[in-house]
Parts: sequence; structure tokens; C-alpha cells
Amino acid sequence: MKIIIVENELYLAQSIQNNLSEKLNAKCEIYGSYDEALNTDADIYLINTNLHGNIKKLITEKKEKIIILLAPYVTYTTVMQPIELGADDYLQKPFSIEELIRKIKHLKEFYSLKEEINLYKEFINFIFEDIEIEIPKYTFPIFIKSSLNKAVEKFIFEISKKENASIKIIDLLKFNEKDFKNKNLIYVCLNFDKVENKDELKFLYKYKTIFILPKNYEKIEKCIELDIKAPNFLEEEILSIEEYIKFIITSYQYKFPDTELSRKLGISRKSLWEKRKKYGIFKQK
Repeated sequence: MKIIIVENELYLAQSIQNNLSEKLNAKCEIYGSYDEALNTDADIYLINTNLHGNIKKLITEKKEKIIILLAPYVTYTTVMQPIELGADDYLQKPFSIEELIRKIKHLKEFYSLKEEINLYKEFINFIFEDIEIEIPKYTFPIFIKSSLNKAVEKFIFEISKKENASIKIIDLLKFNEKDFKNKNLIYVCLNFDKVENKDELKFLYKYKTIFILPKNYEKIEKCIELDIKAPNFLEEEILSIEEYIKFIITSYQYKFPDTELSRKLGISRKSLWEKRKKYGIFKQK
């Protein structure tokens, strides 16, 4: 862990350096101005807000890093504005090393969790990138079904983003009313079709609930049936070789040149031309 200390009070800067080197095993460097610190790269920046120079530029360029302000007094200029620009937190002088270490540990954990969440979001977006669905107008409770489970999962994911709410999965064969405590959560309910007395579930309607139904369930009015724009082979059936080849040609003939497309299919360019003719696929130039 590398820490840049931007501080003109040399005694304070050296005290911080010695303590963080010893207690956090950090590599610390001291700079006396904002301009000097601009050309550095570190995990954490500790910045005195009362130096001459352009603190705004330093914070703007380093806002992806952990920034803790060391402020002699708290004003809009020394604290609030730098935080608006991207600084994470501040300490008012004089402060204890223990409090500084606590803030550093807290912010390191926060940044680690933030990165982990972003990675999960990227992965989920990757998982769902081949499914296109339109989110219709809706009100809770939502009853939903589809021939493709993945489409239902994407629908729930998109609703959670739209509502800015987390998801909790509930098995209606095992649930307890105490499970429903937070009206800000989205409750995704399974096995609705297997519950014999549906009236017992009406109390759930005051929450943000989504009931997933089997695709052949036909007893609910205003049930959302997703209009899926997805490759056929994602559904619960196996394509024939000919159907698969037709799908690949149709989907990717403008993405890859014929030489590469035929190679990926394991056929010659002549065979690719013959397949197009057979399937009635015309490639526009």
C-alpha cells in the first residue's frame, strides 16, 4: 500500500509517515505542494487543505483513489467543495493517528466492496447480454412467466435496477411472515402455483413482490408474458444441425467475413454460399 502525504508541516508529515509505515506497513512519500503530488501514483492521498496552489486539480485527477483531507478548520472551501469534487472524507486538525488509521481501513474496505460489486454487475450484464426484453408498464404485485427462465431472471434484474432495490428470494412453501419486514426490498416469490390457499398470500400484495409462474400457468389475470428476443437455442429444446447453421449464418454474416464464418462453421465458402441459397438467406452488400 502506497500513501502520498501532501503536507507542509514537516513534523506532522513525518509523524504520519512513521506511524503508517509501522502500523500499516505502508510505503509513504511526503510532498509539500499540490503540484508536486500531481505526478505521483498511490493508493491513498492525505491532503492538507490549507496549502497554496490548485487543490481542485489534484483531487479531480486523483478522485479514483482514496482521498482523506487534513483540514485545519471546516468550511465549504476546505472540506465540502473538495468532497464534492471527489475526496472521500476529512479529519480536522489536530487528530489522532488512531482515527486516521481507522478511516484508512474503513475506506479501503469500502473501495474493495465497491470494486467487487462492480465486477458482479459486469458479470450479470454479460450473462444477460444475449437476452432482449421490453419492460412493460407494471404495478406490484407482478405475476410473470416466460418460456425462457433466463428472460424472467433478466426481467427481475432490470426491475431491481429501475426500483433501485435489492432482491430477496422467498419460497412460498417455507416462508414466515417475519421474512417480510422491509418494504424497500423486492421479494421474488417461488412456488406460487403450489400454494393451495392463495388468500393466505394477499398480505404480500402491499410489498414489492414478483411471483414467478410456470409457463403453462393460466389462472392469473394481468400476468406478464415476456416477449423474448433471444436465439432459439437458448430455449428448452435442441436445434438440429441445419437449424443451428441457419441461425449462425443469419446472426453473424455481417459480423464476420465469409472466409472466417465458413471456417467457424467447419464448411467451405462454396458450402456457405449453397447454405444461403438453400435457406433463402440473402446478404446485402
